[in-house]
Amino acid sequence: MRRTVVLLCIVLAWLVAGVAEGGMVLRLASMADQFAPFLVELGRRFEELTGVRVEVDILGYPELFAAVTHDLATNTKVYDLITVDIVWTGLFAERGWMVDLEPLIKRDYLELDIPDILPVAWSQGRWKVGDKWVQIAFPMAAYANSLIYRKDLFEDPAEKEAFYKRYGYELQPPRSVKELRDIAEFFTRPPHLYGLVANGARGPAVAQDWMEFMRLFGGDIIRDGKVVVYSPENLAALEFFVDIHTKWAPPGSTGYWWDDRETAYRTGLAVMQSSWSIARPGYEDPRISKVVGKTGMAIPPFEPATIIKTGFGGWGIGINNDIDPERQEAAWAFIKWITSAKIQKEWARHEGAPIRISVLMDPELIEEMPWYPTLLKILIHGDGDYRPRYPEYSEIQDILGLRVHQVSL
Repeated sequence: MRRTVVLLCIVLAWLVAGVAEGGMVLRLASMADQFAPFLVELGRRFEELTGVRVEVDILGYPELFAAVTHDLATNTKVYDLITVDIVWTGLFAERGWMVDLEPLIKRDYLELDIPDILPVAWSQGRWKVGDKWVQIAFPMAAYANSLIYRKDLFEDPAEKEAFYKRYGYELQPPRSVKELRDIAEFFTRPPHLYGLVANGARGPAVAQDWMEFMRLFGGDIIRDGKVVVYSPENLAALEFFVDIHTKWAPPGSTGYWWDDRETAYRTGLAVMQSSWSIARPGYEDPRISKVVGKTGMAIPPFEPATIIKTGFGGWGIGINNDIDPERQEAAWAFIKWITSAKIQKEWARHEGAPIRISVLMDPELIEEMPWYPTLLKILIHGDGDYRPRYPEYSEIQDILGLRVHQVSL
């Protein structure tokens, strides 16, 4: 009821100002992830509620980054709203490209129900510029790195017996890197079955996947402001990553991007992968998956004595700092609406990744998506800095994307 009143007040304010009557149109640049089609629908529905239309441009990752950085740097005001990758946080904040949402969040604190938002989700936009913290994007889509595995094979009595005879312990989701190695080896049976798959294509695909495994060994790229990429932990992670591509992954995995890796799992070729949680609903879609009903999700395994910090990523949504205050206020109203608990529940049902604890604990959604309790556990251990969010992240990723690919060949 309160939210309806707030929206009506917004509409009345815009009508008085002549905004809704004049047909304000906001343009949103969106990543072409699973949530994008529903974001288009929400843009249309927002017009029905407020008179303000939100038009959504869906772009691939490199195209989105190029388009929005050019727009923001040249003050051309093509886009009012922008989906912001978590790793762009430092760059966008340091450049002053986005509206600092902190004053708006404080103003609308109760309406936003801030305690309901996953604490780690604030890393999607929070950064310290000088001595001041800013929030250049509001949490929108929370992704977690999880271990995905073939539950049916793990629970098969014959497989369990054979595994125990070979390794001397029960077959179950791996809790350590050693167990991950054993299970990957056990299920590698070419040419029809491979134990573990990862991205290997040069560029962001291999760089980001290697960083996932780097964390399992307790590694970092930057620690306390110092580059520590050549640490023993990282070298051990690199050796393990090479083993994935040379011993346990399907042929050609060194050319895999995200879609290729997911396809290897969904078609039954690969038994395990480390995957972003946004892909989880797709395993139950018979149009694209041959493993419907056969997938398990678990917290990734870590080396003993390593503090569990699972990879956290996803997308925030922010406002172009160049647009006028009236458009900024309209853009903020859209952000509040799409991140509300009510819309986030719909978001979850349309392959979105909710940022609200209440949505992840919703009994109806858990009935539909029984992996939500496990996902919440993973998100609780989430680390928004598992990929360094520094302004130089793109350069770091380019270097890793070349060198890790070269060593994996």
